[in-house]
Formats: sequence, structure tokens, C-alpha cells
Amino acid sequence: MRITIPFGGQISEFDTDELCLPVTSVDRFCCTFPPPLSQDEIRGKILKSLESYKKLFGSSNVLTVVNDGYRRTPTEQLLSIVWDYLKNGDFIIATGSHRKPTDNELKKIFGDRLEQIRSRLHIHDCYNKSTLVNFGDTGYGTPIFLNKKVIDADLIFTINSVEPHFFAGFTGGRKSLIPGLAGFDTIQANHRFAKDLKSCALNLNDNPLHRDLEEGLKLISDKTILTIHCVTNRNGEIVDLFVGSLHQAFLQACSSAARFYTVEAPEKYDIVIANCEPPLDANLYQLQKAQEHGGRMVADGGVLITAGACQEGVGSEYFVKLADKYPTPDSVLDRGMNDDSFGIHKLIKTARQLQKFRVYYVTALDEDTIKRLYLSPFNNIKEALNTALEEIGKDAKIAVLDDAGYTVPVMKL
Repeated sequence: MRITIPFGGQISEFDTDELCLPVTSVDRFCCTFPPPLSQDEIRGKILKSLESYKKLFGSSNVLTVVNDGYRRTPTEQLLSIVWDYLKNGDFIIATGSHRKPTDNELKKIFGDRLEQIRSRLHIHDCYNKSTLVNFGDTGYGTPIFLNKKVIDADLIFTINSVEPHFFAGFTGGRKSLIPGLAGFDTIQANHRFAKDLKSCALNLNDNPLHRDLEEGLKLISDKTILTIHCVTNRNGEIVDLFVGSLHQAFLQACSSAARFYTVEAPEKYDIVIANCEPPLDANLYQLQKAQEHGGRMVADGGVLITAGACQEGVGSEYFVKLADKYPTPDSVLDRGMNDDSFGIHKLIKTARQLQKFRVYYVTALDEDTIKRLYLSPFNNIKEALNTALEEIGKDAKIAVLDDAGYTVPVMKL
């Protein structure tokens, strides 16, 4: 049997007869999507939905909010349809706490229109307090600092895609603004709820982090916020589309994303390879999404192999530095629950997994960094799988979760 897995822009492949123990079968899980919508279908749906808002666009100071390079949102494609509505307004990249996009990423986001809007394009910087305005606190005690461009705008228009998110429930919706355009203090305060067990993929009903975000949006309820929310396949092609008010379109898109981005697993497995694909394989901070999703289908005492090239490196030093404060999984579970430092949730989530199974990481990062985060580093997937087989023994049940940063296994009842 030949196992092929995309990794770092190449294909990692090997025969199972090269492994230390015989492998009789490997179950593979991958999302299935309907055929992508045609450009005419997309255009028709968008323009029909925006027809009643034409006068509002024409008489308003419009702020268009788009994602950075860590999402599959086909921004350029959608902009080409609504360009006449937005072309005279300002544009802003909702970076949240991410780094500033490179010029190549900006060209990918905006295409040929980049030079037309460059003088009106703003890159949000959560650390630049001079660009922030305090809108008040949520009922959860989170201070809401947002980019001052939000105040200047009469109409806010967001272009977004919706996928499962490992602690916010789903991406999209309110996340375009919080954390997308929020200050670091806001992001850090909201992220403290990521430690809660209810803050997990697919859950919005009693998710405290999501509820806090929703309360934050209420503080700017005087603003008209419209949106295009799409659901894409692995290639970034649009398979579903929702247009209208932010809240309504977001919930509709979540329902659609929950259908397409979940896979039913008949049982838990001794060894699971959670393979992360672009753009979430770019750095270690994003890679944990694949770790969380893959961990859902690992049996107690098993091994989770999380694979992602991480060619950009760590992505955020916050949780790595915190690991020096909490050098063991037990220490972060013992003392870290009362620590609201940014990134602490990542260490806690890893420590919780390690109570049940081992976690291996296959990346291009140095071994010391991986070990500081309680993880076992490996150079390639074959080496990690061999070690897992040696530990589990023969007759190990193995599964591969493709596109694990977005794909959420749901256990069959």
C-alpha cells in the first residue's frame, strides 16, 4: 500500500511495506464538496442580494474589510463583482494579531486592483494604540478597542469565508472585526475564553468566546454592516454563498460549512496522521488547528501525528515564551488556568491531549522549539509513523485526516 501526503508544496510518499511493522489498511478521511458555483451564479446571487442596498452604498462612506493571507477567501474574485459598490471607499486588512501581509500576499488578495486602492488601503496593527478607539466593555469584561476606521465609516462591508475554527466555533462573521480590527488588549482578553472546553470547533450555542465576540459587536450596533460570506472547497473555489447583514449571512454560512467541513468517523484510531494544508501549514501557531481536529479521533493511549511544513516558522512567540514559564504539561494544567496571557490556551489544549495520547509533530522547525511545547519532533511522516507503530504494536488502526486544519471529524454514534 502506498501512502501519499502533500507536505510543504511537495508530495511525501512511501510504501507501507517499508515500515517496521506490517500495515494492512489505512482509513482516509477527506471532505467532499459539491461542484463549485460558476462565476455567473456567484455574480447573479450577489448582485440580486445587494440590489436593495444600492442607494446606501452610493451615499455612504464605505469601509471594506478583507482577510489576510491566512485564509482561503477568494477576495479578488468577489471584489470583481462588487467593485462598483466599493471602489471609492477605504479598504482595510483584518490582520488581528497576525503579521503584516507581504506585498505578494496583497497582490493575491486584490489582484490588479491593488494599485488603484493602495493610497486608501490600511493594514490593521493591533499594537498601534494611536489607531484604536475604545467602544466600551462586553458583559464578560472584555474591553473593545477597534481600529478608528470603524468610526469613520457609515457602512462596513466585509468579504469573508467560513470554516470551522478550533475555539471560536467558526471563522468569519464577527471575527472580521473582532479580532480582525481589534487591539491586542481586546484580543488577549477574548482569547482567555479559549481555555474553556466549550470553546471548540462547530460550537456556537454555549461557546463563551463566541458569545463575548457577539457582545463586542453590539457595541457598534449603530453601524450598518453588510457582508459576502462564502464557503470554499480545498482549492478555494466557492461552493456556497450568502450575502446580506453580517449576523444572518454568518449563521447561514456556518450551517453550510458544518455540512461540508465535517467527516464522520466510525471509531477512534490508534494512530492518526492529521495533515495540514495551505494556508494553515504556514506556521506553528496556525498548525495547532490541525492538531485539535486530528485529536478528536485518536483513541486513548494512541498517537497523533500532526504534519505541516511551517515554512514561516513559529508565527507567534507568545505561547513559546509561555512554555518556559510552564515547562511541563502538568505545570500548565496546574497553574496556567488562572493565567490569561495570550497564547496560554494553546499550551493548555496540548496538555489536555497529552493526558490521553502522545502528540508527534512533523515540521521544518528545529527540534528544541517543538520539545519546548511538549511535543515530539520528527523529520518526516514515515519516521513518525514508524515510531508510532513501534509504540502501539501490530494491528494498530491507522487513519489519515486530510486538510486537517479545516476538516473536523465527528464520531459516529
